[in-house]
Amino acid sequence: MAFSYKRYAAKEPLSSRSEVHKLDSGLHSVRGTIMNIGEVISLISDRRTVTKLLLGHNELGNDGCTVLFRFLGSQIGRRYPIAEISLNSNKIGNQGLLAISQYLTQNAALKELFIQANTFTGDRHVIETFAKALNSSSLETLSLTGNHALGDGFAETFFPVLNCPSLQELHISSIGLTPRSVPHLSGFIRSPDRCRLTTLKCNGNALGLKGVQSLVRAVEQRNHSLTIIEFHANDLPSDPASEAVEYESDNEEEEETPQQTSFDAWKTLQERLKAAATRNSLLKNESERQALRLLRYARTLLLHRKLDSPEDEAPRSPSLDRSKRDIFPFTSLPIELQLHILSLLAPSLSPAQRHRIFRYAASPSTLPPLLPRLTRAGSTDGCLPDPGNVTFGVVNKVWALEGGSVPLCDTGECMGTKNTVSCHVEKNRSKWLYEMGCNVYEPH
Repeated sequence: MAFSYKRYAAKEPLSSRSEVHKLDSGLHSVRGTIMNIGEVISLISDRRTVTKLLLGHNELGNDGCTVLFRFLGSQIGRRYPIAEISLNSNKIGNQGLLAISQYLTQNAALKELFIQANTFTGDRHVIETFAKALNSSSLETLSLTGNHALGDGFAETFFPVLNCPSLQELHISSIGLTPRSVPHLSGFIRSPDRCRLTTLKCNGNALGLKGVQSLVRAVEQRNHSLTIIEFHANDLPSDPASEAVEYESDNEEEEETPQQTSFDAWKTLQERLKAAATRNSLLKNESERQALRLLRYARTLLLHRKLDSPEDEAPRSPSLDRSKRDIFPFTSLPIELQLHILSLLAPSLSPAQRHRIFRYAASPSTLPPLLPRLTRAGSTDGCLPDPGNVTFGVVNKVWALEGGSVPLCDTGECMGTKNTVSCHVEKNRSKWLYEMGCNVYEPH
């Protein structure tokens, strides 16, 4: 008896259907002989959606990178909401970086870009173009680590231009920085309007002891956003260049540090960095907590003015107004006094931060919709259910309700509540804090 076996397609995890993984796959440029970039473009085109593009450790070069981003920037390529692109170790030079810059311009989808260990140089025009493209994007994480040829020319051009409020993480380890880069990096760190970084990794350069001391002072004196700061392996056997560099300080008379060995001096700097990061983390958490608390009460007390405005056009009886004031006399106070009283709920917030929350709370347009939005079951827009819950996998719903007054994870079945997978309520909360500028402490 002959048996026939039916061939099945290889199973693909649900999580990877929107991801293109071609790490160390022998990818070459358009003239490559093993696997060219055209096949990657075909893989993207064959999928409904692509959120991650991981092509590290190949040899795309300038030609392959240009072809790839020309496609991604086309009308067809823009349909894919790619949030993460990894092109580390691909022998990409300045021409490829210009192609990346063109794709990055006005890009609201891309959040993470990893282009470490390529062959970029510090060409002024290329770096300035890249920085301006970055400023117009919504990128949150950028890694340039291991691009050894960038050097001081990169810092001299990049940091004075950089002004990307969404950028949270910047990795610039081992890119050939010397003490000449310190004033430019320090000036950026000292600018609260331009620097909203929470993570800065600048290891394996040659900034020197005095250079790192200047950067530590910049964090201590003028920066309240950085919570992860790394300046490891920046020592120099001899530091003649740092003697000729004038380091910026807010103190006219900087106290001289006691005579220390190199090891002790670096250890002291690490302790100061840790203390500054801890301070910033505590201030950040307190600012976020107070912002959410202020919104809760400001929404209740300030929104009535907007909602009552249509009724104000019709005549109202004095007895009705009097009864409302008797019930809750707070609303009869002058608006300036109301806002002052509310501001006592958030003493750590700056006046500008509180003003933004008051405007948001008083606007009916910021309220959630009255009717919930319908989304297909299994959509990634909502919370990810916990597989360990007994109700996981129950398919008694074709449509899921979203956007109502009760969040999807109120039942405690969301994995985000266990800090294992992100929760959509947590994402929305973080987005609101960012929009209000309350995700960082503002001195006042």
